[in-house]
Amino acid sequence: MAGFSAGAVHTPSDPSAWGGERPSFGGDGEPLSQRVASYDLKATLDPDKHTVDGSEHLRWLNRSEVPVKSLYFHLYLNAFEGPTSTWMTEKARYGAFRSDVPTEKGEWGYIDLQSVSQGGKSASIVFVHPDGGPATDRTVVRVDLPDAIDPGATADLDLAFHDQLPRVVARTGYFDRYHLIAQWFPKVGVLELPGERGATAPRWNCHEFHLFSEFYADFGSYRAELTAPRDYLVRATGVEQGAAREAGGNLTHTFAQDDVHDFVWTAWNGYAEPLRGAYDGPGSPHVEVEVLAAPEHAASAQEALRATVDSLRYFSSTLGPYPYPHVTVVVPPNNALESGGMEYETFFTTVGSTGMLGAATRFVTVHEFGHGYFMGLLASNEFEEPFLDEGMNDLWDMRSLSAERVDVQLPWPLRVLGLHLPPLGYWDYERAEGTQRFQADPIAANSWDRYSSGSYGLIYSRTATAFHDLEQRLGGDAFARGMRLYYKRWHHRHPSTADLRDALAEGSGQADLVNAWFDEEVYANAPVDDRVVTVESKEVVPEPGIVEEGDKHVEKTAEDAERETEAGKGKFPWRSVVTVRRYAAHVPQQVVVTFEDGSKKTLDFPVAERWHRYTFIDPSKVASAQLDPSGEVLLDLNKLDDGRTREGSSSASARWALEVSDAAQLVLSLLVAQ
Repeated sequence: MAGFSAGAVHTPSDPSAWGGERPSFGGDGEPLSQRVASYDLKATLDPDKHTVDGSEHLRWLNRSEVPVKSLYFHLYLNAFEGPTSTWMTEKARYGAFRSDVPTEKGEWGYIDLQSVSQGGKSASIVFVHPDGGPATDRTVVRVDLPDAIDPGATADLDLAFHDQLPRVVARTGYFDRYHLIAQWFPKVGVLELPGERGATAPRWNCHEFHLFSEFYADFGSYRAELTAPRDYLVRATGVEQGAAREAGGNLTHTFAQDDVHDFVWTAWNGYAEPLRGAYDGPGSPHVEVEVLAAPEHAASAQEALRATVDSLRYFSSTLGPYPYPHVTVVVPPNNALESGGMEYETFFTTVGSTGMLGAATRFVTVHEFGHGYFMGLLASNEFEEPFLDEGMNDLWDMRSLSAERVDVQLPWPLRVLGLHLPPLGYWDYERAEGTQRFQADPIAANSWDRYSSGSYGLIYSRTATAFHDLEQRLGGDAFARGMRLYYKRWHHRHPSTADLRDALAEGSGQADLVNAWFDEEVYANAPVDDRVVTVESKEVVPEPGIVEEGDKHVEKTAEDAERETEAGKGKFPWRSVVTVRRYAAHVPQQVVVTFEDGSKKTLDFPVAERWHRYTFIDPSKVASAQLDPSGEVLLDLNKLDDGRTREGSSSASARWALEVSDAAQLVLSLLVAQ
């Protein structure tokens, strides 16, 4: 099994991995994926007890050249059964995940795997701990089969299980009568073969459920029959197949979807009337969009619909087609925020915008839809290489929203006092998070072996800023070619870090640059810290000393120099010196030097140099110097030291002093008025 230390992959996958490059959407009818693990699911929800009784028929293809006697399964809900699971012990170490709402009596969750059989014969079940987690963790189980599965053969297994849903926590659960049912069925792990994501022999990739990790599974076809009370609105991954069937006050809904690797559903009798829209545009087929929302989030539902259609347009035109006919978006009620902001194929949850987070719905909707590409279609291993999903998706979100500004509202008492934050671009927020000094971990590492929760969080912002800077160096067209090749080559497969690197290298035609960048900024975490250190100007006036006049050497005294200076006052040139320093990794930079007469010079800061001193003899003094004038190097630790003027200015401090002074006077006047 892939164990605790599994992480970033340096060796590219074999071209034949997972059946080789998959056909494009709308091709000759060949399946988009290998369909290794396909499920027929049946589930009945009890909304009073918050339980699901389920059965599963799994068809699993043995792609290897050896018989397989055991399968490994994820039982994700057992992460929430008590304080001694791997997930809960890591939560105690790193802090709350999305919410610090305490779990009360009766709010724990679990999955009871009641039976597994193969051809009517029972299989045995053993809990295992591939990552060395606590012996009390029950999120991974080995199923020992009565009959080995021959190479190339498909096994049919039948499983029965019972879920007790937790009070909504970390992507799944219930609040009141709202249910978001995710990671709820026994889910087979991935058997990786030699040449796939660095594997050199067949190995199972089936990690314990860690606090920061998400998911990794094989593609397949899903069909699910979901039963809930008749007054409940039920939606799920894929498309509903015909009308629901009624029996005993319940309705049974059937949903199906090919070529996905997960399945999620929701059931609630409190949803407002769904909003519907569609995307018809270049790059993708007609896609129906449906938004389910709590009544208090009517405005957010409208925003979520717009953002989803906008995202379909951007992602399909810049990466490749979105091949599914339907997208379901859920805006959870206020008291179930823990289920918001989570992605599944053809189905995701966003959040409602309130208070300070006025732009939250749009951003979260774009982000969670984007996972449909980087988590869904490009099904990277979110356990071992989370940046390939979270980080690369964050990059594409920033690109799609780069023309927009975010207006963050301060709390109303501060707004009453006249204080406000200036609107900022999305990249401003991203850079502020992604350039922390002294980072403990590179972005290309697994999700659980991290110094801190903040170190894990850097896979979002630092990935986005690092690949933004790579795009600036490669050129936008070259980077776009590389990313389109990455999508074309790896959709409906499981790319690694090395596979992304090689696609960018080949697509851009700049392999040396890409490989060096990955070594420094992906597999490692070299900081960038270039600064303008000095800007000085001094008039070049006559000075005492020996000078040549014709064929003679003549000594010029101090008095002579002073007289010449006085006589030529205002006519002498200026010697200006600009000094720049490099305190960390070498990246190409430009320096724009501006003179007092308005003229400018654009110069290179040579990559191989730790410092450089530029000297100018010019009739005009240098007024300022600015590194990275176009803002292309977002990884720089401090953009404020990228520029310097020759003369100091107090305008910024004066403005802030006035703002604070005005606010203080307002407070005092209010106190006096009482």
